[in-house]
Amino acid sequence: MTAPASRRRTLALLAVLVSTGGTLLVAEVALRIASGDPFSVPDPGGEIRMVGVAYPGMHEPLLGYVPKPGVSTLNAWGTPVTIEPDGVRSNGPESRPDGDPIVAVGDSFTFGDEVSDHETWPARLESRMGRPILNGGVFGYGLDQIVLRSERLLARVDADILLVSFTADDVRRCEYAYRYSWKPWFAIVEGALELRGVPVPEPSAPPPGESLWRRALRPSFLGDLLMRRLDPEHWLIPDSLRVHRQGVSVARLLVDRLADAAAERGHALLLVYQWHPLSEGASALPVLRRAQERGVPVLRMESLLRREMTRHPEGTEALFRIERGPGGVVAVGHMTALGNDVVAQAIARRLAKGL
Repeated sequence: MTAPASRRRTLALLAVLVSTGGTLLVAEVALRIASGDPFSVPDPGGEIRMVGVAYPGMHEPLLGYVPKPGVSTLNAWGTPVTIEPDGVRSNGPESRPDGDPIVAVGDSFTFGDEVSDHETWPARLESRMGRPILNGGVFGYGLDQIVLRSERLLARVDADILLVSFTADDVRRCEYAYRYSWKPWFAIVEGALELRGVPVPEPSAPPPGESLWRRALRPSFLGDLLMRRLDPEHWLIPDSLRVHRQGVSVARLLVDRLADAAAERGHALLLVYQWHPLSEGASALPVLRRAQERGVPVLRMESLLRREMTRHPEGTEALFRIERGPGGVVAVGHMTALGNDVVAQAIARRLAKGL
């Protein structure tokens, strides 16, 4: 091959590369302009990440994430959500009643995913009891985060009753350092809990095990657009990071921690064990037994919710949100307004008997 021929090939290749690169650059710029925020970075996990666009959350170094104070928005289900300036969910437009506050903590069943502010069970409990109820529930929390959240709230609120609502899934979540977002976790060292993973990494920290190619393409709007179509399963959902399989043991020690704190601070404690039609509750049974051993009152919702479903022609759909598709039921979601009210009634009756 002569030198001029070789040079022509090189120039032709460079022309192709420049043309291709220019086309990609133009597409990238166009997508950024179309997004309305051209200097942002696309978030492949934003639809489900707990501090992404799907939830009104913000990063918090101890808890991982918390509801963002002062936000009034629609969540992933189009449900109106208002976060008070003190970081708890609003119970609706009515002002809080006078009296000693009751602190309620838990996961999305306490926060009230899929219902409006005034329809959550803490809101309905406040209406029934005429006492201020602080809804400290947070979407996606494990029992480890729930307990840490309760300690944070009780440090600034003079409450005489703490309601800790949890599900069997919350016990298993104690085994993760990353679950749609970085979170704190507890290890068991010589029989005692030792907090790990704090300060919790910022949301911008890549999910564990992220490949180099995914990390390289993630900042690009064009790369994000292509991969959402070519490989959505692995592109959109960041992996979880399971650090141990001692969730039940950690949860039992968390019950001890709650019981000890209640005895030390002098507030009453009630564990509310929530139920979901598709929930596998085996992991929660040892936790409930530990509560009994420690003399911690427990309100179990399964039998009551099952009985309530039989009273309504809609059955499950009366108490839980049902997502349907062309082939029928796709998913069973969180509690409806009625389901939340049933829980509120049960808690009000239990509190009336005394703890």
